[in-house]
Amino acid sequence: MAQLRPLAVAVLTLGLGASVAASGPTFWTIATSTDFLKGTSDGVYVSLSGTVTAGPALTNRLTSTPAQVWSLAQASDGTIWAGTGGDGRVLRLRNGQPEETVFTAPEANVFAIAVSGNRVFAATSPEGKVYVIEGNAPARVFFDPQEKYIWALAVDGAGRLWVGAGNPAVLYRVAADGTGTAIYKPPAAHVVALTLDANGRMLAGTESPGRLYRFDAADKPFVLLDSGLAEMRAAAVDASGVIFAAAVGKGDESAAAGESTSVAATLAAAPTPAAGSSAAAAPTASATRRGVLYRIATDNTWEEIWNTPDVIYDVATQADGGVLVASGPEGRLYKVDRNLDVSLLTGVDARQITRFAPGARGGALTAFATAAPGRVMTVGTGEQATARYISSVRDTRSVATWGLVRWDATGPVALSTRSGNTERPDDSWSDWSPAYTRADGEPVTSPAARYLQWRATFTRPPSGSGSSLTSVTVAYLARNTRPIVSSITVHPPGVVFQRPYVNDESAIAGLDDSSADSRRPPGDPGPPTPAPGKRMLQKGLQTLAWKADDEDDDHLTFTVQYRREGDSTWHDLKAGLTDSIFVWDTTTVADGRYVARVLASDAPSNAAARALVGDRESDLINIDNTPPVITTEVTRQGNTMHLLVRVRDARNPIQKVEYSKDGGAWELVYPVDGLADSPDERYDIVVANDREASQIVIRATDLLLNVVSQPAGR
Repeated sequence: MAQLRPLAVAVLTLGLGASVAASGPTFWTIATSTDFLKGTSDGVYVSLSGTVTAGPALTNRLTSTPAQVWSLAQASDGTIWAGTGGDGRVLRLRNGQPEETVFTAPEANVFAIAVSGNRVFAATSPEGKVYVIEGNAPARVFFDPQEKYIWALAVDGAGRLWVGAGNPAVLYRVAADGTGTAIYKPPAAHVVALTLDANGRMLAGTESPGRLYRFDAADKPFVLLDSGLAEMRAAAVDASGVIFAAAVGKGDESAAAGESTSVAATLAAAPTPAAGSSAAAAPTASATRRGVLYRIATDNTWEEIWNTPDVIYDVATQADGGVLVASGPEGRLYKVDRNLDVSLLTGVDARQITRFAPGARGGALTAFATAAPGRVMTVGTGEQATARYISSVRDTRSVATWGLVRWDATGPVALSTRSGNTERPDDSWSDWSPAYTRADGEPVTSPAARYLQWRATFTRPPSGSGSSLTSVTVAYLARNTRPIVSSITVHPPGVVFQRPYVNDESAIAGLDDSSADSRRPPGDPGPPTPAPGKRMLQKGLQTLAWKADDEDDDHLTFTVQYRREGDSTWHDLKAGLTDSIFVWDTTTVADGRYVARVLASDAPSNAAARALVGDRESDLINIDNTPPVITTEVTRQGNTMHLLVRVRDARNPIQKVEYSKDGGAWELVYPVDGLADSPDERYDIVVANDREASQIVIRATDLLLNVVSQPAGR
C-alpha cells in the first residue's frame, strides 16, 4: 500500500525545543509545510515547500448569514443552488444577481440538492421529504418516504432521481412522476453519499458501518470498500474512472447499526462563532473524529492515501490527477496531488467546508459551501486581495517574557502577535499588536503570558508579484518552574541494590566510594559480585530513593539531608548527587528516629538568580545498629531443669530467638507469652542438666536485624 508522506502537524522548536536549557531563551520556529498546516488559514495557500502565499480569490455570494450551508449544486448555465441548515432555505445564485430564496421548507435542513434539466430537487430533514422546483413554479413535494432523514440525491444517466435516506438506511430510485422504489436496504443506519462512477453505475456511501456500494444495471449491490470506520461520507470519480472515497472515524467504531452518528446530524446545530473570533478558538463536536481518504482503482483494488485528524466532508477530482478535500473543524481546503503530497489550498473563517460545486468531472473548482457560519464562496482566477494566516497557539508552560520576532518574507506581509493565559484564545487575550515592521528582529509587544499566537496578513500589491512567507521565529524566556520531589521511598534497613557492571562492594547503587572503602576489611577485595541489579542485604545501610520532576526539563542535582526527630537543624549527608538514589551509612549516627530530606535544584540549567529548589521530607526512619542484650539463668522446677532466657533491646521489638545445642542446627524458640512483640521478651528452654545447658548458644535478632549470639550462662 502506498504511504503518504507524513503530515503529522508539529511545532518545531529550534534546538529541539523542550530540551533547550531554561537558562537561555527558547526559539519557536515555524518553517515547514507540516508546521504551517497546524495554523488557521483565511484565504492563504500553503505549498509543499512550506511557503505561505495568498490563496485563490474567494467571493462570498451570500448577503445573508445562515448557520450552515449543507448542500450545493451547479446547473449547466452556471446557476448555483444552495441548501441551508437551521432555516431550511433553498437559495438560487445567478451570475451578476443577488441571492434569491426560492423556497423555505417546513423542515430545518436542506441536506442535498440535485439538478436535472429544468428541475431542481431539494431533500430536507428531519421528517425527510424531496421537493422539486420547476422553473418559476412554487416548490412541491416530489417524494415523501417514511424515513426521517434524507442525506443524498443523485440523478442517473436515464434522468431518474436516486435518494439516500435513513434511519434505517434505504436507497430509493424515483421516477419522473415521483413514484419511488426501494432499490436496496443496506444493513446500516443511513445512506449519506451518492454519485455515479465512470460507467454510469450508482455509488452509495453508508454510515454505521462506513461502506461504499456499487450498483450494476440489475440493481445488485457490491461492496467496493468496507472502511471499518463510522461513515463513508463522500466519493468522487476522475476522468480515468478512479474513485476517491472519504470515510469518517469517530474514535470508537463500535456503534451498532441504527445508531445515528452522521457528521451532518452531529453538526447540524453547530453554533456560529462570535464576531471577530477565530474558527480555531472553539472546539466542535467533530474534535475527536478523523478523516481517511481512499483511492479505488478501476480493477477495484483500493488503498488508503491520507489519514488526517480533520473531518472530511466532501471530495472533488481535478484534471491533473489530484483531489480536493473539504474539511472541518478548521475550515480547510486541501489538495492531495497524484504523488500523494498534501498542500493547503486555502482556508476560510468558518468551521467546516461542507460541499463542493465543481464543474464537469475533473474540472476546475467553481464554488464551495461552509458551515458555522454558512457561506457560498465562489473561486476566482487571481489571488485574494487580503488573506490571513493565524499560527497555532504556543504553550510556554509558564508565564514567559517575549523576545524578538523575526520572519522571512517577500512582498508586503504584516505580522502581529497576541498573548493570553487560556489554552484557547478568547476575550481575555490581549488585542493583536500593531504590525511589526522589522523582519530581521523586533521586540514582541504583547504582554507576558503563558500562551502566544501570531498572525500574518498578506495584501496584494497594486502591481508585481504577490507576497510570501517562509518562516517565523519568536524568542521567549519562560519563567523558571520549581522542581518537584514527588516521592521518597525508604527501603527496609539493610536493603541495597547492586550497581550494574561493577565487581566489588562499590557496586551498591547510591553508596559513595569513600563509604564503601571504609567498610571493607584491610586486604579484603570484597565478596564475589552478585548479578547486576541484584537486591542485597548490608547491615547498617539505609537506601533512600526518590522521584523528582522538572516541568522545564532542566537538569537536576540533589542534596540529601537528615535531622533527628525533635531537632530543627538539618545536616547534609551528600550534596551534588545526579542519581535519584542514596545509601546512608547509619553507623555514623546514634540510634534513634530520624527524618531525611531530599532537595532538588535546577541550578545546572539556570543562572544563579533564576535557580530554584524543591524539597520533600521522608517518613520517620528508625535507626538501630545496637544488638539486643541476652541474660540467662538455669533453674530447677521440680524434677525439670529450665534455661531461662531474657532478651532486651533498647529500641525495637525482638523478632526471633534461636538456640543451638552442641553446635547443632538453630532451633526457633517462642517467648513465654507466645508472641514476640516487645523489646523485652522471656524464653524458657528445658534442659537435661547443667552440662547440657552449658552447651547451648543463644542467638537473638531484633526487628531491624541486629543479631547477637552468646553461650548460655554467660
